[in-house]
Amino acid sequence: MSFAIVFQNKTKTCTRQELAELVIENLSENNFAWIHLDRVNDENLGRLLEKLGIPAEKTDPFLDPGQFFYYAHTQQFILEHFQLCSLNNGSIESSSLKVAMTDRAIITAHQGASGYIDKVVDICEESFKSVGKSPGFIYFLLWDAIVDGFLPIIFNIGDKLEEYVEQYLGAFKSDDVLNQIMQERQEVRKLKSSLAPMQRSLRHLVSTKIGILSDEARLYLKGIFEHLDRIARNIDSLQSQLNATIEGYHSKLSKQINNSMRILAIIATIMMPLSLIAAIYGTNFPNIPELQWKYGYYAFLGLMLATAVSLLLIFKRKRWL
Repeated sequence: MSFAIVFQNKTKTCTRQELAELVIENLSENNFAWIHLDRVNDENLGRLLEKLGIPAEKTDPFLDPGQFFYYAHTQQFILEHFQLCSLNNGSIESSSLKVAMTDRAIITAHQGASGYIDKVVDICEESFKSVGKSPGFIYFLLWDAIVDGFLPIIFNIGDKLEEYVEQYLGAFKSDDVLNQIMQERQEVRKLKSSLAPMQRSLRHLVSTKIGILSDEARLYLKGIFEHLDRIARNIDSLQSQLNATIEGYHSKLSKQINNSMRILAIIATIMMPLSLIAAIYGTNFPNIPELQWKYGYYAFLGLMLATAVSLLLIFKRKRWL
């Protein structure tokens, strides 16, 4: 749901307003606003950016619906467009977030479940009286919520990975386990593609002095960047674990195939001399003494049994069984 919250620095109060009631021209550093739109491509977004004095050459790529990542940091404003990841019923969903900030207002546009936005709203209303000073305050809280949102996703993938390892190390269950592991690897790639642009944007923010961000805000953002960097390393570690799990799965599968082939080879090796014996005594020559012998049939079976047992003992002695 779209909303606008006006923050009064002098009185340390914040009040909600309808977007239609908000007058951008009345905003200032001591009387700033947070405007949230519940659609990324909301037609109001362009008009609001124009009223805030952000030039069209910067807003055009920012408003482009085909753009999935964009950032522009200047002394007067910040524009950012990212793809967020959130956990929904055990699977990762992506959604777009657009952020525009000047010294008078911060605008966010997010389509879908707004867990990040709801969290920031709650914190703003509780803590603005003590620490709220500027739109940078909301900007910091927003980044903090976004970065923290990666943690439950990483924990969820880690827990699933442990289950998959137990499954493939235990009873072998066709290709289901492998398909699930491959799906989790795709989820990790999705996380990395979402995280990398955020790292580039934050790295630029903390390494460049921007007029609308105070030194204190940049210090806070540096802490968030370090947190994001640790999360990126955790995701890299998850990806390595997934790759190792897939390799382990293939190794176990290969070992099972090799065991099956070894058993088949042993059976074939045992059957070869038995087939030779049967072929010799199956010839049609009339002068085969054993054919007229009273115990010839039993001797024939005994010879085949002795041959098979001898080969089995040899294989076992060589530890092929």
